[in-house]
Amino acid sequence: MHRFSSSLAAGRRDNLPLASLSRTGLEKLFHSWLGASGRRYICSVYAVGAQPVFDRSRAVVAAVRRDGAHSQITFVFAPNPEDDDFAFWMARARACGACEWHVHLLAATPEARAAILSDLAPARRLAA
Repeated sequence: MHRFSSSLAAGRRDNLPLASLSRTGLEKLFHSWLGASGRRYICSVYAVGAQPVFDRSRAVVAAVRRDGAHSQITFVFAPNPEDDDFAFWMARARACGACEWHVHLLAATPEARAAILSDLAPARRLAA
C-alpha cells in the first residue's frame, strides 16, 4: 500500500471546486486537484466521519484539511481492495485535522493508482 504524508500548498489554481458546477447545488460534491505533473484529478467529496462507498480497486483517496477558503491534502492513499483498512485511515485523517475525503475513482490499474498517488503526493509542494 502506498502512503504519503506532509502537506500540499493550496495555490491559485491547484485545487478548486469544479467551475462547471457553480450555482448548481453540486459544487460542494466535487473538487479538482492539480498533480505535480500538471494533470488535473476530479474527485468526489465526502465527510471524514463517513466511510464512502466506492470501488476500492480503482480509488485513490486524499484526506483534506480546510483552512478558511483553502483546502490542503494532508495525505493520500490507495485503499486495500481486499482488506477493510478504512478505520485506520479515518483515525489518521482525524489526527491530521482532515475533514473531507476527496476520492478519485478513475485509476483502472494498480500502475495507474501508483502514478496518481505519486502525482498527488503532498510531499511535493506547488509554487504559491
